[in-house]
Amino acid sequence: MKLKDKITYQLLNIISRRIRRLPNVTKTRLSNKLGAFAYNKISARKNEAFENIKKAFPEKSNKWIKGVLKGTYRLVASNFIEFLALPKSAESINFRIENKRILDEAQAKGKGTILITAHFGLWEQWGAWFGQQSYPVWGIIQRQGNAGADLFFKELRESYGMKHIYRKSSMEHMYQILNENKILIIASDQDAKKKGVFVEFFGHSTSTPKGSAIFHLKTGCSLIFSVAHKDNDGTIVISFSKIEPKGDSNIKSITQEYTSMLEKKVREHPDHYFWFHRKWKTSQNI
Repeated sequence: MKLKDKITYQLLNIISRRIRRLPNVTKTRLSNKLGAFAYNKISARKNEAFENIKKAFPEKSNKWIKGVLKGTYRLVASNFIEFLALPKSAESINFRIENKRILDEAQAKGKGTILITAHFGLWEQWGAWFGQQSYPVWGIIQRQGNAGADLFFKELRESYGMKHIYRKSSMEHMYQILNENKILIIASDQDAKKKGVFVEFFGHSTSTPKGSAIFHLKTGCSLIFSVAHKDNDGTIVISFSKIEPKGDSNIKSITQEYTSMLEKKVREHPDHYFWFHRKWKTSQNI
């Protein structure tokens, strides 16, 4: 590991230990300040996020869109601060679980489960809940460019019970996880370029990863859509929904079904979505 990577690793550990000691009200204030600073001072992808919200909600005013975008910055900051406070912070979170039986019934089938999620809400606390409940979860994640940050994130996620596998790891390993009746978590909401399948998201064609649908069609594993949103009282609500496409079950129908589920959640909580992704970057006419 290079010197800069070692310094990053040590620095993140120091910050994490300090944040864990903070009371919840202080962490909330810190998140709000960090979100406001990022909104006002960091311009990277800000305009793109604004245009994405406008594309999804063309009927809304610029004032409404700015309000949603400010909320998104606050939520992203909160997600980061609360992540650094894990696993200790998970002990004080008030979770409410909707349709947990769907997950338990899927596990009872013994064929493995794919949890399809998105960059929506407080996804790190969402992941911590599974570890708390001792579910055998594996998350597919992107390797960080900085080896120190990569090791820190890996160790922190493992500390609350989530194992992980990198996006470009062997497919055999992923199939093995399902064959052992474990849970594979896939965030399937980013632009998949020319390799994706095109489905509708807010009325616009978007290239979406095929992987989840292919796993299901090849193995018969259960497919569940799950995200978490934050209520006004601070409760984190985790929901589970079966993915059962209407008509023929194929790559496009499966992908469209969970993409529509995500759109419904985003419409209910527009500030919870990570609008900074280049969601509609790839044209269907390539």
